[in-house]
Amino acid sequence: KKAVAAKRFSCIHPGCDRQFARLFNLHTHERTHDPLQVRPFVCSVAVCSKRFSRKHDLQRHEASVHKGERNYRCPTCSKPFSRQDGLRRH
Repeated sequence: KKAVAAKRFSCIHPGCDRQFARLFNLHTHERTHDPLQVRPFVCSVAVCSKRFSRKHDLQRHEASVHKGERNYRCPTCSKPFSRQDGLRRH
């Protein structure tokens, strides 16, 4: 089993309690709070208005939210997850 890195870096945005093991990930996350951040990748589902700054994030959103993909399963209880980090937290 892999060791999970300690989450030493915390977001200081009011109301956000996200924490990260890597400073780079914190900096990437902090940009999500910037209302001026360019978000050119738009969800293709008509009733969804989500926009993303990275194509990868749009693809992950569409797969998990709109297509219902759950490719990670708990070996103990069989609960499915859309992302590996969700399974790890479980």
